[in-house]
This record gives sequence, structure tokens and C-alpha cells, in this order.
Amino acid sequence: MRRKNFRATTYAVVVLAVMFSSLESSQARDYRVRKKTGGLTFDVRINRNPPVLGDNEIRIAIKDAQGNPVKGLRVFVNYYMPPMPGMPPMNYNIPAKAENTEYRATMDLIMTGPWNIVLRLKYRGRMMKIVFPIDVR
Repeated sequence: MRRKNFRATTYAVVVLAVMFSSLESSQARDYRVRKKTGGLTFDVRINRNPPVLGDNEIRIAIKDAQGNPVKGLRVFVNYYMPPMPGMPPMNYNIPAKAENTEYRATMDLIMTGPWNIVLRLKYRGRMMKIVFPIDVR
């Protein structure tokens, strides 16, 4: 009888451990967006999924048509909440700093709800931008 209880207890502990580890790993995934424009591919990651109030790090990997990282660009991140009646505009522009093969910036999202992210850069003399929405929780 003791052996059955030990097996049942061990089984329950293993099941709970697997459940909690999968829960933790599912929450740890980044928010990801992939967009293509002007011969470039933008892989964008935000370190929170969904993005949350406060600091959220955005990482931008830009690759050319051959899949090579594009370095030496000046990338700007504009994040704004669409206008709402009775509220002042919330519109922020920050530069993204080059780090290895990525560009990084920290967005301070000050309110829950819908926001738009606009990435702007100049590549081979052409101004480029990509836009994508997020929902801050």
C-alpha cells in the first residue's frame, strides 16, 4: 500500500512540474513580428508577450534579400496611442542603438490599450518604414 502511495505521489509531482515548466516557458516567449519591405526583412521582438505597462525592450533584426544582417543604419522607433477624445496625445520617438546584428530600444508604455509601433530608417537613400499594432496589458 505504501508503495502505491509513493508512486501516486511521485506521479503527481512530475505532472505538476511539467505543467508549471510549460506555463513558465509559454509566458517567456517574446512578442514577434516579421515584415518585409523594400527588399529587407524586419524581425521584431518585444521582450514581453503581450507587451505590458512600463519598460518593454524592442529588438530589431534587419536582413537583406540574401539573409545577411544590415548594419550601420540609423533606426528610429515611434510608438503612439491612437487619439482618443478627452486625452492628450501619447507619441514618443526614440533611437534604436546598434548592438551586434540588432537594433535595440526600450519603450516606456504608459497606458494599457492599443498602440502603434512605427520603425523608420534610411536604406540606400530611400526612407523606409514599417508599422504594426500592439495591445498593451
